Amino acid sequence: MHSKSLLVAAFAAAAAATPLGTGSSWQSSSSSSAPPYPTSTGGYSMTTSYYSSAPTGYSSAASYSSGGKYSAGGSWGSSSTVLGNPTASPNPVPTAGTVGKLLTEDTRVARFKEIQSEIAAGNLALKFDFNPAANPAVTAGKGGQVDLANRANFPVLTDLGISAAGIFFQPCGLNTPHIHPDATEFFTVATNNNITTGFVLENGLATEFSTSLTQFQGTVFPMGSIHWQQNNDCTPAVAIAGLNSEDPGASSIAQNFLINTDSAVVDATLGFPKQIDSSNFAQFKANIPASLALGVEECLIRCKINY
Repeated sequence: MHSKSLLVAAFAAAAAATPLGTGSSWQSSSSSSAPPYPTSTGGYSMTTSYYSSAPTGYSSAASYSSGGKYSAGGSWGSSSTVLGNPTASPNPVPTAGTVGKLLTEDTRVARFKEIQSEIAAGNLALKFDFNPAANPAVTAGKGGQVDLANRANFPVLTDLGISAAGIFFQPCGLNTPHIHPDATEFFTVATNNNITTGFVLENGLATEFSTSLTQFQGTVFPMGSIHWQQNNDCTPAVAIAGLNSEDPGASSIAQNFLINTDSAVVDATLGFPKQIDSSNFAQFKANIPASLALGVEECLIRCKINY
C-alpha cells in the first residue's frame, strides 16, 4: 500500500457515514427545503435528559446486518429530533442590494439611519432567530444543520466585523472538517451534551489540537484552521459560535477537495492510490457526506441510529 493511501483510508472512513445533506456547514444557505422539524411545541430543558427511551421517530424494531451495521425498523428522516422551536417565524429576507447600499454610507450614523428605515419597512429585524424553523432556506443534513447570521441575511452586521452561528446537532451529528478563510471562531456548547472538537493549524504544525466540551464550555478555532465538532451523545445538542468577521466564509475540506477539485489533481495529491482509480473514483466521491455528517460509527451503533 502506498504511504499516501493512509489519507485515502481517512477519507473512506468519513464516506462510510450516510450523508447529512449539504447542510450549511457554516456554510451558505440553499433554497432547498429543510426536513420537517419536531411537531411538538413548548420549550426544552438544557439540563435534563431529553428522552427516557428512544428519540422521536425511532423504531425499536432493530437488528444487525451481516456486515455488522445497525439497522432499525423505522426511519429517522421523517421525524427530526433537532432542538428548537418548530413554530418559529422565518427571519425576514433583506431587500436585494441592501448590504451594498449600507457599505457606501459615509458614516456609521448614516448607515444605522438606513437600517432604521429598513426595519420600519419590515425588510429587516433587529434580532436574528437561530431556530431551524426560522431559517427554512438552510438545507439540513441527517446530522443537523448550521444557521449562520452574517451580513447577507442579517444586514445589521454590516461593517461590524462579527457574525454568529447556531449549530443544531442530531444525536451523533458531526460537523465535518472545514475552514473559515476570513474568521477565527469561538465555539460554545449550550446544551448538556458531550462534544469533542479538533483543529489542525497549518503546515509546520500539523498535529491536531483536540478537546472535549460539555454545557457552557467553549474553545477556539483559529482563522484558516481545519476544524470539526462531534456530538457524542444519543440526544440532540446545540452550540453557539461567534466569528470575528461579518462574512467569515467556509470551505468543507473533504467535499471540496474530493468532489470539486480536478480528479487528476486529487489523484496525484493522494499519491495515485491503487484503492481509488478511474474505475471507482466516481463511486467514492458520491459517498462523501455533506456536512453535518451523520457521525462516527461507534456513536451510531451505540445510539442505535441507521446508517
